[in-house]
Amino acid sequence: MKYIPLSLVLVFLSALTATAARAQNAAALEHRAGEVCGQFRQTPGDYDKMFAPSFLAQVPAPKLTEIFSDYFSKLGRCTQAKQTASLSAYAGRFDFIFEKGSSVSATLAIDADEPRLLNGLLLGIPIRNSATLDEVVSELKTLPGETSLLITSLGKDGSRPILAYNADREMAIGSAFKLYILSELVREVGARQRKWTDVVPLDGKIASLPSGMLQSWPAGSPVTLHTLASMMISISDNTAADELLMTLGRERVEAILPATGHSKPELNVPFLTTLEMFKLKGEPTGQAATAYLSLDSKGRRAFLADTIAKVKSEDAKPFQDGKPAYVDKIEWFASATDMCRVMNWLRQQTEGDKTARQILGINPGTGLIIARDKWQYVGFKGGSEPGVLNMTYLLQSTKGDWYALSVGWNNQQAPLENQKLFALLQQILKII
Repeated sequence: MKYIPLSLVLVFLSALTATAARAQNAAALEHRAGEVCGQFRQTPGDYDKMFAPSFLAQVPAPKLTEIFSDYFSKLGRCTQAKQTASLSAYAGRFDFIFEKGSSVSATLAIDADEPRLLNGLLLGIPIRNSATLDEVVSELKTLPGETSLLITSLGKDGSRPILAYNADREMAIGSAFKLYILSELVREVGARQRKWTDVVPLDGKIASLPSGMLQSWPAGSPVTLHTLASMMISISDNTAADELLMTLGRERVEAILPATGHSKPELNVPFLTTLEMFKLKGEPTGQAATAYLSLDSKGRRAFLADTIAKVKSEDAKPFQDGKPAYVDKIEWFASATDMCRVMNWLRQQTEGDKTARQILGINPGTGLIIARDKWQYVGFKGGSEPGVLNMTYLLQSTKGDWYALSVGWNNQQAPLENQKLFALLQQILKII
């Protein structure tokens, strides 16, 4: 009999044990997914038999009932839970298939210990399984107000549009304007005029209103340019954006617009800080916006420096009624083509120093499930306010191909139902 060292036997047994454990975990995860599928009914319940106490502490039973019954009322029964990706030994992505022809992508996670209860469940937005890109555009056209869309393939020889609708229409983009501030920072770092590690003190006089958190930091706090850029992009921190804009210089940011391919940069002159926009739309007398709009660009610069600068930030109360305000006049403007161009410019400028590319990838967007088995890189910046929504992506497929995608929606008359556009975008990401 041939002698086999004990060490090899132990390694072999260890491998068998690991394989068996993985199979058990996969089976447990698939079983829990099946149980979740069964909860999409009119009267879901018995959550303690499938969800860990830690999960139920965050998402209590009444909330789960509301979620499951809502999906059921719109989509019908869940007929299948189909695994689409393994994320770890204890987590995976599934598609829940519903009887009315829709599916919902979801991420599930289970405990490592028996009885392997669910400790994580993230449900995506329902999408129609039979939808085509043309059908998505048809639905986009039905949304009230103005909409735009561009999906373009990015190559060494330029870009090639895949699907376009109103792609050259200049629209309000909300916080997506922060891509242009990032672009000027990238240019200055590339020209060795600045470094990512440069430190600036927060200027308390220009602390903006949320979103973000830097507005609550003490004045004078030392912050690196990298931190400002990361917070500006990943959590859309308004104070970070204003600090960077003032540090880099308003005119320099205005100059980067045509360099990135913006077709009508004059629409953004002067380039507003977020605090200035809030003050113009929400100062107490309600007269500032009218006065500002009556001026030429030189007069507007002076008005911002004199009149608007004197308005206390705590006195600015924009969007108190929740309705759109000056969506077509006081904003930051770009077309879907402009937005795809700036993403492509950033892609090209970050072939060497990938810092900005990494910053764009921190937050891939809220409310959407990105199939990481299809996309190896996802860069994102969005923007929203009453009547305004923009979502712009830089994507690289697992095959190495690059794409840019931008979708926008403006309505001067009423707030937007953001979930409708999220659903269409989720369909687009799945189809392409």
